[in-house]
Amino acid sequence: MLKESFSVLRKENEALTNLTKKNLNQQSDISELKSKVSELIKHKERVSGNFSEVEERLDLTENQLIEKKAKLENLEMETAAAFNDTKRLLGLYMRELSQLNTTAQDIELKVEAKLTATRRALEDELKKVQGENKAFSTSLKKQEAEVSELKNKTRSKLADVKGQLKDRNHTVDFLVTKIKDLEERLEEKCEPKEMKKVAFSARIVSPSHVFTGPRTTYGSKVLIFDRVFTNVGIAYNGKTGIFTAPVKGVYQFTFMTFGYNVRASGAILMRNRRYKVSTWESSSYYHSNTASNTVILELNVRDCISIVLCKGVKIYSGVFSGFLIFPL
Repeated sequence: MLKESFSVLRKENEALTNLTKKNLNQQSDISELKSKVSELIKHKERVSGNFSEVEERLDLTENQLIEKKAKLENLEMETAAAFNDTKRLLGLYMRELSQLNTTAQDIELKVEAKLTATRRALEDELKKVQGENKAFSTSLKKQEAEVSELKNKTRSKLADVKGQLKDRNHTVDFLVTKIKDLEERLEEKCEPKEMKKVAFSARIVSPSHVFTGPRTTYGSKVLIFDRVFTNVGIAYNGKTGIFTAPVKGVYQFTFMTFGYNVRASGAILMRNRRYKVSTWESSSYYHSNTASNTVILELNVRDCISIVLCKGVKIYSGVFSGFLIFPL
């Protein structure tokens, strides 16, 4: 509605402008006629005896003035009507503008009230959350204190358990030592007076195209020398590759590893899974490689000797031998 009022008002303003221009043109014409009348009067004064012609011309001019005056009056009426319409439209526009201002003020008041209510609600919610956070912080501090106390108690209990385990380990070690001593004494009592004979020799049997290894972890592969040549005293197990000392004494062990091609070869002699001696030979592209080692060890009854493969190597074959030099 407001756009239409503006459009009509614009058109009325244009019409008023056009009427004003016409009024100015009419006034210009009247001025021109007045000028002509003045000239005619002067001409009448100059010309004597020809009054009838002058009167006719004056009558014609007067008629023209009356006609122009009528047109001017019509133009003034039209201008007044246009002005009244414009004034009326302007009044309508002002009333609509006043209504819009009133509506805008009402909306502004409602929005402000809504914002105030929302702000108060948010402030209340913030206070509530702050209170909950404070209560949560208090609870968290309390729980942290409880956890810290529990940690201290756990550490204390763990220290006690470690102490008890340490004492029990000492007790177990002591008992193991006593058991070994008893076993050795029992073996000595059960053994005949003559020296017990212990000796063995075995090699790895492998097809011509098969290698043993490589292994990726240290000591994870016990080599099994499964072709047994000699096993006096039945102390070597050809299925597990492990020699177990039947009596306490001094033993000599010899082992050899054989390899070739691009892989290094080597092995480790282990006593009860602990490193003692080893062999190692670097890789070769053109010929085979062989390495051997010998060691003399003092063993207790049931000590175990085994040969394990070194990490990252391959061997094609090998020999493992040992014998009892003398008992203790």
